[in-house]
Amino acid sequence: MKRIYESPERIHEIIMLRDIYEGLLPPRQRQVAYLKFDEDLSLSEIAQRLGISRQGCDDAIRRCVRALLSYEDKLGFRKQLARIEHALELAESMNEANWRDMQKRILEVLRDAQAGGDTEYGV
Repeated sequence: MKRIYESPERIHEIIMLRDIYEGLLPPRQRQVAYLKFDEDLSLSEIAQRLGISRQGCDDAIRRCVRALLSYEDKLGFRKQLARIEHALELAESMNEANWRDMQKRILEVLRDAQAGGDTEYGV
C-alpha cells in the first residue's frame, strides 16, 4: 500500500506545513509526526515506543497529513510565505539596470500576497 508521505519531496512539504500549523494538531498527531518525520523512525519503532499498533500509528500519521493539507488549503500560510520569499529573491536580484522592472514585479507579488492570492479564504 502506497503511503501519502513516502517521497522526500512530500516529506519536506509535510515538515514545512507541520512547522507552520503544529499548534493546531492534537498532541498524539504531533508526537507521531515528530517521531516519523524528525526522528525518521519506522512505523514499527513508533508503535513500539508509544505502545500502539502499527496500523494505529499509520492511521495517526495519515490523519496528521490530511489535517496539515486541509489547514494549508483553508488558511494558505505556506503559500503566502512562498510569495514573500519570491519577492525577497526578486529584491535581491535588483540592480541599477533592472530596478524599474524588478520594482514592478515585486509590487505585483506583494499585492497578490496582500489580496490573498488564489486562496479560497484569503489571508
